[in-house]
Amino acid sequence: LLQGVRIPTLGSFDVVSTRIQIGNRPVTLRRPAFRVAWSLGSAHNLMDNGDLPGDKELEPLHYSKVATAARVSRRKARCCILGTTSLLSRCLGKGWNVALILRDVG
Repeated sequence: LLQGVRIPTLGSFDVVSTRIQIGNRPVTLRRPAFRVAWSLGSAHNLMDNGDLPGDKELEPLHYSKVATAARVSRRKARCCILGTTSLLSRCLGKGWNVALILRDVG
C-alpha cells in the first residue's frame, strides 16, 4: 500500500488511480499527484488542481527518515526542507518561474 505524504508549507504528494477502458478491458493507471498547501497557494494566487482525494489521510513528512536517508541530523534535514519551501515561496512572490524537482516521488 502506497501512502501519500504531506510536507508542511509546501503541499501533499500522493499516487492517484484512474480507471480507463482499453478496448473491452478496464485498466487502472497510477500517476503521481501534487496538491499545493493552502498557505502557499493563497499567498501566491496559485490554483488548486484538486488531484488528491480530500478525505484521504496523508502521512506527515518524517524529518528523521529524511535525515537518515541523507545521512544528516534531523535538525539539518528539517532546516533544509523549510529553507527550500521558504525560497520557493520568495521566488513565487517575485513572479519568477520556478521548477521544484523531487527525485523518487511517485
